Amino acid sequence: MDLPPLSEGNWLQRRYARWAEPHYRRMAPELRQEVERLDRWLYSRRGLVAWAGLLVAVAGTVAALMMWVGMSADASVALALVSWFTLLLVLGGAWLTPDQYVGARPRAWNQWVKGLLSGGVGMVVGITMAAAVSGELSDLLDGPKVVNALWKGLPWLLAVIAVMWLVTGLVARLSRWRLQVQMRSLQLAAERDAAAREVAEARLRLLQAQIHPHFIFNTLSAVQHWVDAGDPRASPLLRDLTAFLRGATEMLGRERSTLGEEVAMVSHYLSIMQARLGQRLTSRVDVPPELARLKLPPGLLLTLVENAVEHGIEPALAGGCVSVAARADPGTREVTVRVHDDGMGLAPGWQEGVGLANCRQRLTHHFGASGRLDLLPLERGTTALMRWVVPALPEAEFPSGEPT
Repeated sequence: MDLPPLSEGNWLQRRYARWAEPHYRRMAPELRQEVERLDRWLYSRRGLVAWAGLLVAVAGTVAALMMWVGMSADASVALALVSWFTLLLVLGGAWLTPDQYVGARPRAWNQWVKGLLSGGVGMVVGITMAAAVSGELSDLLDGPKVVNALWKGLPWLLAVIAVMWLVTGLVARLSRWRLQVQMRSLQLAAERDAAAREVAEARLRLLQAQIHPHFIFNTLSAVQHWVDAGDPRASPLLRDLTAFLRGATEMLGRERSTLGEEVAMVSHYLSIMQARLGQRLTSRVDVPPELARLKLPPGLLLTLVENAVEHGIEPALAGGCVSVAARADPGTREVTVRVHDDGMGLAPGWQEGVGLANCRQRLTHHFGASGRLDLLPLERGTTALMRWVVPALPEAEFPSGEPT
C-alpha cells in the first residue's frame, strides 16, 4: 500500500498522527513500520470498507443478542462493542507479534489467559454499562438477577473466546508465515547481490588482466636488437620498460589507483614509444597537481593513450602528437580527462574494441551513470573524453593552446 503519511493528510489524520507519534517511538523499527502501514490504510478512503464492515458486524451482533438471547438493547450494544473491539485488538496483536501467540508455549498461554480475563472483564463491564444506561444499577445488587444475566451471556462469551482462539491462531500463523517468506526473500536477494558482486569483481579482475600492454614483446625485441647492435638507446629504453612494468603490475592489481599514478605510467609508456618511433611521436601531458589525487579504476588512461598511439600515430607516415590533459568543473563536480591525437583518426566503419568496451564498463561500475567515455572523430585525429563526477574537487581548467 503506497499511501502518504497521516501527518500529510486531512485534519483527522494529522490529529491521529500527533497522538500516535509517541507510541510509534516506543516500538521496534520493524513493528513501527507495520503499524504505521496499517494506520495509513485504516485512516484512508480504502479503510472505510473495514470500518463499514465493523459497523455491520456490531449491528448484527446486537440484533442476534436481542432476538435470540433476549438481552436488552443497551446490554446487547455494550457486549457487542466490547467483544468486537477485543477481538480486533487480539487479532491486531496476533498479526503484528505472531511469535507471542504461536511461539514458545509459556508466552502463548500467557496471551490466551489475558484474553480470557479480558473477555470476562468485558462481559461484566458490558452488563454494568447496560444497567447504568437503563437506570437499573440497583439490579446489580440482586444476586439471582446478576447470576442469571451472567449465565445468559456465558455461552456467548465462550463462543466468542472459541472464535478468538481459532481466528487469532490462524492469523498469527499466517503472519508468521508472511514474515518467514519476507525473510527468505531478503536472504535470497542478499545472496544474489553477493553473487553478483563476486561475478562483477571476478570480471573486473579479468578485465584488468587484459589491460597489460601488448607492446611489451615488441619493446623487448627492440631492446634486444639495440643491445646486439650496441645502440646507446637500449639502456634508457630498458629502464623505462622496467619502471613501467613494475608500476603497472602493482597498480593494475589494485581496485583503484590515482590519476597521478596513471599519469606516471603513461609517461613511461610514451617514453618507450618515443624511443621506438623516434621523431614520429611527440607527446604532452598536463594534469594539474591538485587532480593527481583523484581516484579512478587502474589502467583506463593508459588504455586510451595506447589506443591513440597504436591507431592514430603509428599508421600515420608523418606521425603526430599525443596530448593528455585534465580539468575539473567546480559547478558540476565533473572531472574530464582528455586524450587527443592528431594522427590518422578513426577509419570508416570503425568499431569499438575490447579495450574501450572494458573502459566503459569499469567507469560505470565505479562511478555509476556519471562515468562516461566518448570518442570524437575529428578532421585530423581523434579525441577521447573520459568523465566522472566526484563529491568534491578543486577547480582546474585546460591550459590554453590544447587541441579541441
